[in-house]
Amino acid sequence: MSNQKPVEWVTALLLRFEEQLPCRIGPQTLHSRLNAAQNKESLVHISRFKFSLVISGLTKTLQKINESAVRILSMNSSCSSLGSSMNANSSGNSGCSPSGPGPAGGPSGPPPKDYSSDFFEKGYYESLLIVLDTLEKCLSCSGSGAPESSLSMEGYSSSYTKYDDAMNVKLLLREICQFLDLGGGCSESYIMTARIRNLASKVLFALSVNNFNAVFSRISGRLQELSSSNSSSEENLPDHADIELIQHIHLDLARLIRLLNEVNSKFRSLKKSANTALMTSLERAIWNWMDAYPHEFIELQGASSNEELNRCCETLFEHLDNFGENKNNAKYRSIVWPLQMMLLVLTPKVLEEIYNADNGAPCSAKHIRKKQYVDTVKRALSPHENKALREAAAVACVKLCKSATYINIKDSNNVIFSLVKTVINDLKNLLFKADRPFSRGAGYTKEDADLMIDCFLANFRINPHNNDTLKVCLNTQSPPSYHHVLVSSLLRIIKQPRLAWWPQISMLYNKSSELRAMFIETLNRVTQGYTTHTPLKMIQSFNIREKVYPLKFTKGSTSEDCGFQKNLLLSIVRLIHDDPILMLNSQGRLGRDIQNSTLELINGLVSLVQQPSMPDVAMEAMEALLVLHIPDNIDKWNPEAPVPTFWDISSQVLFSMSQKLIQHQIINYTDTLKWLRKILECRNQFLVRHREYANVGSQIPICRQAHIKLEVISYSFVLILLNLFLFYIGNDR
Repeated sequence: MSNQKPVEWVTALLLRFEEQLPCRIGPQTLHSRLNAAQNKESLVHISRFKFSLVISGLTKTLQKINESAVRILSMNSSCSSLGSSMNANSSGNSGCSPSGPGPAGGPSGPPPKDYSSDFFEKGYYESLLIVLDTLEKCLSCSGSGAPESSLSMEGYSSSYTKYDDAMNVKLLLREICQFLDLGGGCSESYIMTARIRNLASKVLFALSVNNFNAVFSRISGRLQELSSSNSSSEENLPDHADIELIQHIHLDLARLIRLLNEVNSKFRSLKKSANTALMTSLERAIWNWMDAYPHEFIELQGASSNEELNRCCETLFEHLDNFGENKNNAKYRSIVWPLQMMLLVLTPKVLEEIYNADNGAPCSAKHIRKKQYVDTVKRALSPHENKALREAAAVACVKLCKSATYINIKDSNNVIFSLVKTVINDLKNLLFKADRPFSRGAGYTKEDADLMIDCFLANFRINPHNNDTLKVCLNTQSPPSYHHVLVSSLLRIIKQPRLAWWPQISMLYNKSSELRAMFIETLNRVTQGYTTHTPLKMIQSFNIREKVYPLKFTKGSTSEDCGFQKNLLLSIVRLIHDDPILMLNSQGRLGRDIQNSTLELINGLVSLVQQPSMPDVAMEAMEALLVLHIPDNIDKWNPEAPVPTFWDISSQVLFSMSQKLIQHQIINYTDTLKWLRKILECRNQFLVRHREYANVGSQIPICRQAHIKLEVISYSFVLILLNLFLFYIGNDR
């Protein structure tokens, strides 16, 4: 009886959590977002005590969301690919029909009236993000530092058996697997589905920490099915979703060895499509292990080696070598070579013997084929080789360079560094040629970008003072793809957990002028592409000094070009948000030039806040402006005259935003008013810091006009609230 009430409370909270999801209530308001955040926080906290009850409830919520999506999105022909993808995943696996039972008013019920399928699709994605994020936080909270165990229902019921625990994991696995293979749907949904896949991967990773055996059994079982199947239909209708789980699970060294042993036992009997999926997933799993346990990788590079790992890697290398010979074309080499390179990196003693053989040292017979592989890859990277082979060699060599960054640069005698020196120049000449951009075709755009990002980061972390790749990426005349590589690399440098020897982002602060120029150039291109939707207007001030951006629509630009430029702009604004010093550093420049550069930067951000056609960019621009108004950052607007510069630039920001609010040209005025309050708080903190001369430069016309506009919007919105209050009072009477 003592446990019954807590269970009822948790069930009621789960029901409330379901009822307030966007797919149920429609587009989120500020109030509904706050409620959702509060419910999520409560569930995460309660999961520490009623873990399995919470996880089971969230799993059922995922199932209900999918059932509603299959029913409603199937009527939306413009997003048919999404509906069919989810239907295919759900129809064979779901234990409930689309009209199955569920809590009254829950996600499986009907959507709100006048809730179109387009709106439902957005609500569907947002609901998935909320539920998956909650699941990941609950699993991570439970899994941190805990020994491996199943999902146990603490204090719930004596009848809750291990069988129920296993079913809990099985059901959650089934639901999560659907999102790892989620289709892109409509073009505007691509970014959202990518976020869903990323969150689903995190959920699976967290689940496998304490339930590795359950996840591994699913992988092993699928490998066994594929290896024992003699049906030719396997090639026609391949299903490798369970194999692809490998790239998302939590692995330490012991688990990695276990996985390699399992792969070795099944590799020869698998068909080529299954082998291809297996090789791709296994390579990514090795990187996940290196990211999670870099110290284990470093220990392998020391004097002591792991004999069992060496044996596993050598066996798999031979399997791959035979596979590559039987399928002797560049398509398979582009998959085989990178994994073979990673296996050699995991066996440094073998790699050292291969490298020393080039200098006249003997090479044992069992390693001759490995040496031939390394020689072939290095030779294929040269400019006169076949294009397809050169591209395959580039992928393998980038993996080699990236793995070198996990070794302390002080250990310069490590054989991996020695091998990197032999390939790095050819690699940069292939990947970073502005007049001949690297591309493997339209179907490899994302993969090519990731490859260049990995190469850029490896070069920066191994040779931080080598600026070859940086110069290409900073040049405004270079193709935009190189700008994307640079910005994405900088974001990773800022956000990725650092190893002690990795150089910090501060080494690139001296490139602030070039980065600002890239921001302005990208802003120009994006505003040109979006001119047909909404005209861009810059800040109207009494001191007309800001740059007026050209607003001509380019007929030759495609929707894909506009989308790429818009995503690049969003990434640059995020970069400003994450580390504003990258744009504010002004060492060695005159005060007037610094102030003009800061004004141009902030004007550009304000213009983005006023863009209703790009709400995600507008929201990020608001966050960037808020960070720029932190007192320490205001001091960098113009270190020679911080207070007068503050009054000039910040007043223009206030004037422009207030003007838009007065004219009702900003839709989310509630969020904008809250943002404006935070801006004013930051301004007050800055003025308190400089209280001795806080009024210097405050007598310019734009300051007075900004204050007037602020007063107008304050009174206007107070009157609106007062009228609403009186209206509701009158109705109550």
